Amino acid sequence: MYHWTMASAPVAPERARRTQAERRAVTRAALLDATIECLAEEGYVNTTTRRVAERAGVTPGALQHHFASKAELLGDARRHLGSRFAREVLGHGSSELAPIQVRTERFLDHMWELLKGTLFQAAVELWVAARTDRELRQALNEAQRDGAHWIVTGGRMSYPELAERPGFQELAATGWASMRGLAMLRLVNAADADAAWSAARTQMLTLVAQFASNAGVPS
Repeated sequence: MYHWTMASAPVAPERARRTQAERRAVTRAALLDATIECLAEEGYVNTTTRRVAERAGVTPGALQHHFASKAELLGDARRHLGSRFAREVLGHGSSELAPIQVRTERFLDHMWELLKGTLFQAAVELWVAARTDRELRQALNEAQRDGAHWIVTGGRMSYPELAERPGFQELAATGWASMRGLAMLRLVNAADADAAWSAARTQMLTLVAQFASNAGVPS
């Protein structure tokens, strides 16, 4: 007769332990996410290393192990913010063969929601602070170029039949500048900005349809 014992019980495989590098990467990402959230919710002035550490659930000493200064933390947070923004933009791009009008509506609505969120609010805090901080201003110049690149790349993914036509990049840049300006207004008066966005959205849809028509592409 077989007797069941603890020794004969099936043994669950031991979970692979994270390496030190993996643990470091996880903590670093948590600190950068906490920095972005703190900027958006509490403002640049209140985004201290101690406050970020509290949000990330680590000690100030642990934060200093990853970032030697607030300037270094904010510089890396800016790059982390840009990466998250790029993923949001590129993740929405699609080669789906829906009518251009439908694709434009989806893309504009997605971008407007993105500009109403935490990433844009955190970026605004950094832009304002950069006016009197030369080092931060230089870092944000790089971010601005990156942002413009991702918008154009997202446009190419969403409009493969239009992307290489002369004037497409300029059209995308103009739309992005308009949306960003309205999103800035929204930080002061959301109702006015949303009303202005409704009119701007209609105009942008018309401009894309006209561009497609001039290019001989059905919209």
